[in-house]
Amino acid sequence: MEKLVIVGLSTNARHVYEFVKSYGLYEIVGFAVNEQYKTVDTFKGLPVYSLETLDRHFDKTQVKLFIALLWNHLNADRRRLYEALTGEGWQLANLISPSATVRGTIRGTNVWVHDNVVIQNDTVIGNDVAIMAFTLIGADSVVGDHCFFGARSSLGGESRVGEQCFIGMSCVVFDNTTIGNKCILGACTAVKRNVPDYSLYKTSSDMQIKQYSEEEIENKLVYSFNRREGK
Repeated sequence: MEKLVIVGLSTNARHVYEFVKSYGLYEIVGFAVNEQYKTVDTFKGLPVYSLETLDRHFDKTQVKLFIALLWNHLNADRRRLYEALTGEGWQLANLISPSATVRGTIRGTNVWVHDNVVIQNDTVIGNDVAIMAFTLIGADSVVGDHCFFGARSSLGGESRVGEQCFIGMSCVVFDNTTIGNKCILGACTAVKRNVPDYSLYKTSSDMQIKQYSEEEIENKLVYSFNRREGK
């Protein structure tokens, strides 16, 4: 079995550890962080290495790394690590859940495809993309590098997502839509038109909630129902 070092010591690093262990995807041999963030010598019972000296412990051709960061600073932290580590010659792993359906092409590395994700035919996924559980990526779409898809989000067919985008939980992007570079699509938004570079698109959080008494709220529901039924 191929060996893996998880880069990071955060909660997400623990999630990655459990994910890999659960499915037996790799033999995890340790964790690694930059020296300035190395505050412990072990994590999950495994050694913690400094990234600056990792090549003293492992042959770059014999072990793969996985960067266990999600969307920090619009995926910029993950991007910086990805570019630094690949520039140093490290191989980065892909983590694909056995329950995921992948009919498209994962062109990149450091891609995490979580449980029950569906990637339809003729779709291309770039480098360093995280796709959380129950997400749908429609056919003939292209996803750029360093993107994050929240759980249960959907990207319609023949769509394009630029680099370093954040797609929130349960966001729905309709077919034939282009999302520019470094865009944020908020949770539960419905995106029906193209979004230019560096845009924030979200459902308004200014909706007011008016509270009634128990009797009033029941009467309003009865009134609305009876009116629809012509009573």
